[in-house]
Amino acid sequence: MKNNLLFKILSSLPVILIALYFIPFLGVCLILLRYFMYDNKKRISTPMYIVGVGILVLIPKALNLILDVAKVDITTIPYLKDVISAELYNVDFINYSKRLICVGVIFLIISFVLKTIFDKVSSKLNSGIRNYINETQRRDAEISRKNDMEIKIKQEKAKNTSYVECPNCGSDNLLGEKYGTCKYCRSKLVNKNYKG
Repeated sequence: MKNNLLFKILSSLPVILIALYFIPFLGVCLILLRYFMYDNKKRISTPMYIVGVGILVLIPKALNLILDVAKVDITTIPYLKDVISAELYNVDFINYSKRLICVGVIFLIISFVLKTIFDKVSSKLNSGIRNYINETQRRDAEISRKNDMEIKIKQEKAKNTSYVECPNCGSDNLLGEKYGTCKYCRSKLVNKNYKG
């Protein structure tokens, strides 16, 4: 989607600013499109640019107020009186400026809140995954150590295990210890091959 030229044009700042002037809802949708298309740096810079343009539109009005307070004649600046007295500026552009500043501030707050939430969630998720991996590795090491001990015990027992013939009944008994009893006649047996 980032490489699609149509989406790049639609999510460009001039198109967003024009859409915010004529169809504010479409402008907000295009800002959201821009949020999904670009990384975090552009997500934060976009509302700042929008607020900046909103403030730029207010410059003639602010300049008029400053000149009134300073008691300077407004006609010294060419076209300022014409701009200030125009209905297009006083109604449409001032409302547009208010809209731009409001939308920019709202999106700045939203981007800050979302970034904070995302950072906290990703931090918790990363620590949870890290803890799970550490716990799994610890458990696997414990199981491996237990299995190794059991294998060593069985190997030692296998080394010492041998067939012993019962002196009473003559049956063969498998004996893994130094002393044992016959399975059939319960007489005492001695494993002569036991090395313990």
